[in-house]
Amino acid sequence: MQINPGGRLDTKDVVGRDAEIARYWGVLERQGLVVSAERRIGKTHIVLKMRDECRSGYLPIYQDLEAVHSIAELIRSIYGAAGRSSGTPPDLKSRFAKWSGLLPSKIAGVDLPTVDSTWQALLADAFDRLIDIADNRIVLMLWDEFPLMLHNLQRREGPDAAMQILDHLRALRSERADRLRFLFTGSIGLHLVLRSLRKAGNTNAPVNDMLSLTVPPMVHRDTCDLAAALLRETSAVPAQISDLASRIADEVGGFPYHVHHVVDQLDQLRRPPDLDDVSAAVDRLIYDSSDPADLNYYVERLSSYYTDEERSLALIVLDTMAGLSSPTPLTELLNLCKHREPSLADEQLREVLTVLAEDHYVEARKGADGATYDFRWQLVKKWWKERRS
Repeated sequence: MQINPGGRLDTKDVVGRDAEIARYWGVLERQGLVVSAERRIGKTHIVLKMRDECRSGYLPIYQDLEAVHSIAELIRSIYGAAGRSSGTPPDLKSRFAKWSGLLPSKIAGVDLPTVDSTWQALLADAFDRLIDIADNRIVLMLWDEFPLMLHNLQRREGPDAAMQILDHLRALRSERADRLRFLFTGSIGLHLVLRSLRKAGNTNAPVNDMLSLTVPPMVHRDTCDLAAALLRETSAVPAQISDLASRIADEVGGFPYHVHHVVDQLDQLRRPPDLDDVSAAVDRLIYDSSDPADLNYYVERLSSYYTDEERSLALIVLDTMAGLSSPTPLTELLNLCKHREPSLADEQLREVLTVLAEDHYVEARKGADGATYDFRWQLVKKWWKERRS
């Protein structure tokens, strides 16, 4: 297995996600699915593995929507993805490529200057063409970074355009329920986009027909297996690999991106690593000024997707939580936050805690006397404590 921090892996090298994939296929048998996760936890590789090892009865079409900023671009990308799909019959690939090439001037005989008034028909036509070539299979649209596309669309064309596309997609799912499924993924939680749209006056619930799930961390055993497989590509002594892998899993949790980073640093030693080298490699992720694991992203995204007030409240909560050694009961956490800012109301803090939990910064855990709160990722907590608290 190749050590590849941050790079695209061969889907055969995706470790420990069989349970999640089986769960997702079970959901897709009956309805659409929204899969949320922070960056680099492996959601894209999960979706690509589902595409490459697709269950019978489905025609999978994968699209990365991160660079899509308009409805016209979305329609074009559907045709482009269909033309590249291994499930598209060869005699139709050229036809899809031709339709894709007509954009941005026209598509299906309609000039793009009129797309504002005709995009609903164009989008429906794109899916109908896919359904036609799928024979008796269900067309499965695997839309990666769908919330980011909505965020881009909202910024370029306004909140009404984003809401209209959501509503239209819901209608298409309903009208073609027996032939069309969607799996949306995103590292920007869809809840953030919908919350922004609600603040702009849109009160619809455009994805409540879909099930929403969060990609969990890899379980400890699978994390150890991944670390061990990567360590075999280094100078590690075979008899020590099990202990090294266990230490890596303990230090970084079930986050494959961080496992790759740590093993990559151990590989650079050009000698057999020991347990102290694992701790030193983790420390470099936290203290290195180049921020090799891009942990500062967790701070930066607060400025991009939160209001100024929400960002201020979130920083108070996270700065406070980072200094605590264990999961903390809600009442105690609220009191500690108020020591930093006495003017805060309990309800303000409760609301921002809910948002941070939805956004995977923190998680609630069952305690002896009720819910307790802590960072979801201990490596992020350690970085936050050292850099901000």
